[in-house]
Amino acid sequence: MPKDLGTHSSPARAARAAVGVRRLIWMLTPATVLLAGCQGTDDLSRTGCLPLRVPATVVLQRETGLYRIGDAEIPVLSDEPRDTRNDAFHRRSLLRQVPAGTRVTIDRLTQRWGFDAGKGRISAFGTLPTGERFEYGWGAGTVIGPAPWESAGLPNLRTVKCAD
Repeated sequence: MPKDLGTHSSPARAARAAVGVRRLIWMLTPATVLLAGCQGTDDLSRTGCLPLRVPATVVLQRETGLYRIGDAEIPVLSDEPRDTRNDAFHRRSLLRQVPAGTRVTIDRLTQRWGFDAGKGRISAFGTLPTGERFEYGWGAGTVIGPAPWESAGLPNLRTVKCAD
């Protein structure tokens, strides 16, 4: 018959275990705070590492969609508008389609980075003629894709200078 290990532990052993747990918590708390501080966003607006310097007014070369995703404050501009009726699980909804030929202003370019992922999402933040702000996910890490304001025929992935 198996022994019940809980009935043979002493109060002293339980106290030592509690002290060990408290020490571990005290050691992990500063480490967690330090690691959380190892993330940020780089401003790429004037660095010349992307094929666009901002502020700039560009013309969309193809139709895009403006989407609300979850609780995000800024809507997302995305290539190839799609029917989002089946995207409720992802909390993604099409606000409206933005036609080719629309002039948009790109206000800033950024790249997020963090201790766990290195260089992250490269984003273009801009404004539609209606005054609506948007974020366009141009790429991640060391590559970007063709933006909707760039001409057709660009490679699907291009290496960028600023991602080294």
